[in-house]
Amino acid sequence: VGSIGTFLEGPVIGWIVAQYGWSTMFTCMILLSVFGGLASFRAARFQRAIKLASVPSSSTLEQIIS
Repeated sequence: VGSIGTFLEGPVIGWIVAQYGWSTMFTCMILLSVFGGLASFRAARFQRAIKLASVPSSSTLEQIIS
């Protein structure tokens, strides 16, 4: 995904600036950064939930030890 973003970045930025101006470009970058941060936060929470679900509970662990 990173390589595709690098490839498309120049033409997309140029098109947005030509059509709408620099102020819109900066607004788009801010919105995309917020969206990326939220997506990363959600992915981290999802990964943590999976990790916690795969760890046996203490009662199960105590049964194994006994």
